[in-house]
Amino acid sequence: MGRTELGLWLMLALLIVGTALSLSSLASTGWRLRAEAFSRSAPLDALASPFLVALEVAAIALVVSDSKRMGGTHRRLALASIAFFLAWAALNFAVYLPLSFIGMSRGSLELVRLGLAVKAAAALLQYAVPFLLAYGLTRRNGVKAALWLALAATAVGGLGITATPIADVELKAVVVSGTEFYVPKYEVDYTSGPYPAFLALSHVGGVLYVLAYAVVATTLRKARDDPRA
Repeated sequence: MGRTELGLWLMLALLIVGTALSLSSLASTGWRLRAEAFSRSAPLDALASPFLVALEVAAIALVVSDSKRMGGTHRRLALASIAFFLAWAALNFAVYLPLSFIGMSRGSLELVRLGLAVKAAAALLQYAVPFLLAYGLTRRNGVKAALWLALAATAVGGLGITATPIADVELKAVVVSGTEFYVPKYEVDYTSGPYPAFLALSHVGGVLYVLAYAVVATTLRKARDDPRA
């Protein structure tokens, strides 16, 4: 199996696991999200799990390392995926986390909301990574259309899910190990308002990404097994 093909299968696995975890997490909370308690790991828990991030890094590295051989549009888009991923990581760790900690320590609702807005905007960069890795690998118009639709659906749905609750966030004073913090407090009912539409768009986009990746990876395998195909 070539590096590009392996990278695509890893990204496909990431998309499937991520979608399954998202749905199971929502189901376990009764489709309601509450944030009323603080722990030292709370801000880090808000980021993607280390396993999923490692899987994404591996997928990007494999596809990019093999992209020079293919060149052209695929090479440029693959390199762009690195820039998007690094920008996402930088915004989360260098902007979102510091703003969150400073806002919680000072009781600044404005800083906490700004941090959450940065995190929501940064997610748009990560949503584009699967698109950038796969788009230049297919000539099929149907697959390209599916990738564009997946990108649009995940961007609109994901941004709606993460950005809409920010305006309702409040701060609650708690004492942790003798130190007072002001932690975000909010509640989101995913069964009401615009959230069902946002959730539907987000997960439809994830399914479209999965289908497109399965087609692209399978096509590459067939081309490797039979160069005349």
